Amino acid sequence: MNTSQADVYLTLSGRITFEQGISVAQGAQVIGMLQSPSAHQQSPSVPESLALPPPPALKPEEEAPKAPALEEARPPGRAEGPREALEFSGAKTIPEKMTAFAAYLSQEEGRETFTQSDIRRLFQRARERIPSHFSREFDQAVRAGWIHEGKTKGEHYLGDAVKDVLITKFDALRGKRGNRQDSVSSAGRGRIKRKSRSVPVPEAFADLDHIPSGIEGITPYFRVKLKRDKLLWALKLAKVLGLEGLQYSEAAWLTDKLGDAIRTRDMNGHFTGLQRVGYANRSMGDNSMRITEVGEEYLESLSPP
Repeated sequence: MNTSQADVYLTLSGRITFEQGISVAQGAQVIGMLQSPSAHQQSPSVPESLALPPPPALKPEEEAPKAPALEEARPPGRAEGPREALEFSGAKTIPEKMTAFAAYLSQEEGRETFTQSDIRRLFQRARERIPSHFSREFDQAVRAGWIHEGKTKGEHYLGDAVKDVLITKFDALRGKRGNRQDSVSSAGRGRIKRKSRSVPVPEAFADLDHIPSGIEGITPYFRVKLKRDKLLWALKLAKVLGLEGLQYSEAAWLTDKLGDAIRTRDMNGHFTGLQRVGYANRSMGDNSMRITEVGEEYLESLSPP
């Protein structure tokens, strides 16, 4: 028999499978190794002539599959509920909490407008006590310029100054505006009365002998409740007096003379509300505020209480 030829077909199975045609001599050698005592204590070694090439080594980065990337963290200011909206904004006073809820409705629920009932509902969801004087507290948020009245009666929308309040927090607003309402409340309402500062007469009113206190066919200024509507009333008076429009400082001076001043720093918020509903616009020349025909019709529709 020619032992150089493959007269035996060897098959090994276990953790690996080996199949190959071998000579009789090679087969006898393998059987001898399997029958040796050491074969029961360790895996038999395959003759070098029968050995299979070792599997390719894995690269360090291939030794273990990479774990899937963790889900990206939520963007800052994205509240999962009204309670988180209060925590993110740092709201402390009732008007601030109402504004935080309005921001939640705008950003998380996609609401362009909302009602007082919507805000009241979020007080309940956040397990917050519903304010006893809800409408009065809500009006404070409106007067602060944080919430504006919408075109439809009863609807409101969030002011631009607080659209990111869930990220920037109310601390930033308090730093700019102060918290006058809290100081008045703690000292007792009605007992603090600050003297009005002497403001120079704007050039637009320099030639006037007096400021009219009323406009024919229009509700008197002191009967108008909302600051936004008071600004519209002042713009109407400016038109009656022959003025093209009013700058912020001029409107602040005029409303002060009419008995209820609108602060210059609050002017933009109130004007933005008027502009959105089409009651006022700006002059192309000097960028002054002007009342529109629609705004005049709205003023005429206001009935004295």
